[in-house]
Formats: sequence, C-alpha cells, structure tokens
Amino acid sequence: MTTTEKYNVRVTLFGTVTLENHRGRAVENPSRQSQPWLLLKYLLVHRTRDVEPEELAAALWTDKPNAAGENAARVRLNRLREALTPLGLEGKSGLVQYAGGRYRLNPRYRLDTDEDRFLDLMARLRACPQEDPAGLTLCLEALSLAAGPYLGKTGESPWAAPYRDYYRREWAALARETLARTRLLGDGRGLDLLCRRAPVLVPEDGELHEDICRCLQEEGREIDLLRYAARPVPKGRKPKPALQGHEIVSKIVIQKGQVYTVSAPSGQRPLQYARRDEPGLTQVFREEGLQGLLTAVAREIHRGTIRTRADSRITRAIRKALHTMGLETFLDMEEDQAVQALAALTIEELG
Repeated sequence: MTTTEKYNVRVTLFGTVTLENHRGRAVENPSRQSQPWLLLKYLLVHRTRDVEPEELAAALWTDKPNAAGENAARVRLNRLREALTPLGLEGKSGLVQYAGGRYRLNPRYRLDTDEDRFLDLMARLRACPQEDPAGLTLCLEALSLAAGPYLGKTGESPWAAPYRDYYRREWAALARETLARTRLLGDGRGLDLLCRRAPVLVPEDGELHEDICRCLQEEGREIDLLRYAARPVPKGRKPKPALQGHEIVSKIVIQKGQVYTVSAPSGQRPLQYARRDEPGLTQVFREEGLQGLLTAVAREIHRGTIRTRADSRITRAIRKALHTMGLETFLDMEEDQAVQALAALTIEELG
C-alpha cells in the first residue's frame, strides 16, 4: 500500500453517512454515538474550511450556553476519535483536528465524497446535448449515487435544512432530465432505478410522480406502473392531490395474475382477492386499462367474492362508500348498474 492510498477516505453523505478506507468501514448509528457523528457530519459538510467553536456550539447545541456548547464539542471530539479508531483515523494527527482554536478535517486526507461525484455528474449532464446517449448514462450514474436523502439520518437539524433542500431540488431536476432523455431516446434503462429513488428522495413531488407514471405507461410497462403507483406513503405523509388520479392503482399491485393491495405494516395483505384464473386481473388491466381494473374490483365486491380485514384503509373506504350509497340499495341494483355506481364512489372515497 502506498502512502497516498493510506490517506484516501471514501465518504457517503447521501442516506446513511459512512467512512471507508483500506482498514474497513464505519457507519453512523443514530441510536449510539449520535452526537460525535453529528460533529463529524458538520465538519464533512464544511470540509473546505476551518470551523470556529462558537459556530459549532450555535449550530449543534442550541440548548446550551456558548461555553457549555464549546465544552460539549471538545467532549464529542474525543468520543469521535475513539469511534474512528478501527479505521486508523484517531488521534491528533487523525482525520478530525483541533488546531489554532478551530476544528477542521486533516488536509492530509483525500476525501472522495459521493456529494462531489454527484455534483460533477450533474455539471457534465447539463453540458451534454439531450440527443447524446452518453447523457442517459450520466443520469444512471447520478441516480445510483443518490441512495437516500442528504444526511438522511441527521433528524430535523436547522443547519442541514438548506443543504437538504438544495439536493432535493437537484434530485428532482435529475429525475425530470432522466424522463426527458428516456422519451427522446426511447431507452428505458433508467426507469427501474428512477422508480426506486423517487419515493424516497422526493415523496412530496406529486407532479414528478405523475410524470413517472405516464412515462411507464408510454413505455408499455403496465406492471411496473402499478408497482410504482402502489409504493407505500412515508409515515406521517399524505398523498398530494396530484397523485389522486391513481386512487385505485395506488392501493393495488398486480402479481402473477392476482391483485393484492399494498401490504399492511404487519405484513398482512389487508385486502386480498381469492385466486383467479383466466382472464386474470393482470390481463384485465392490460386489455381494459385502469377503468377496467376498477370495474373488476367493484364487480368482485358486489358478488361477495372478496375477502377483507377490518384494519384495512381500503376496507374502511369501501365501507364508507357503501354507506354513502346504502348497502341495501347497492345489492338491490342490477350488477352492471351497481358496479358503475360503486366504481364512481370508490374513486372519490379511496383518494
């Protein structure tokens, strides 16, 4: 191993923060040593300059007076050095230094961050003509780097918010650029990765999610469309109005000719069809589209061949829809009339 390799450190800032070198890998654990890692993350974000103790105290320990905050930084520095011992980055000559009354990252170490690589790819992408296939390759490389939100496990830290907002906008721009190049070149290589990244990085961008759904539909990828639209909504968030055009699809995913709703937190399927043979609901969707699938759902409800569990959001929505219509009225209708009436209601009630 050369001297240069000894001082190389690979840093991940998107998602879970990690450090990696020739001796191993260190991963942040919010449940243990969160404060020392918070100090490290602040220095990594501001790695191009020295940081005053007063700045650290004001940013990281706002609940403490300045003197107490500065003392907290010194304590965290010692603990951070202990945490970096397995990588050989501990000590006063290690990665994190306190020199001249300021905190800094040791300039001897070469930090290879996913952030720098992402920004470089975005700059090259903006300079690449849309009709150039190399641009789509750059999109894929950038998508692969954005494995999670910037400083994903840092919590609601005011100092980190501007950086997160910036990368959220950058990622949304990357997603839209990927869609534009996919349509122009007729090359859907990036759609799988895009579908995995979008719900995590920009869950609130309903317009983008609608555009991804349209692109999947244009590419003829019906099953991928349903799986994408059926993605779980992150805890504490509600679907934006722009997503409500996929009310039924956002609750249903087709697998092997059967239709299931998105799994409940317990892992159970809260609404499940009995096994169906031909033509199968996958085929219904392919041949008749979303409205045909919705009609099939409503028809099964009317026939009573559907099984539900009481804790299902969809069950509650269907019951509400039937209550609005009146269950007896629904059952007394002719099947086609009942299906049409319930389908119209469930679109509204399941949104």
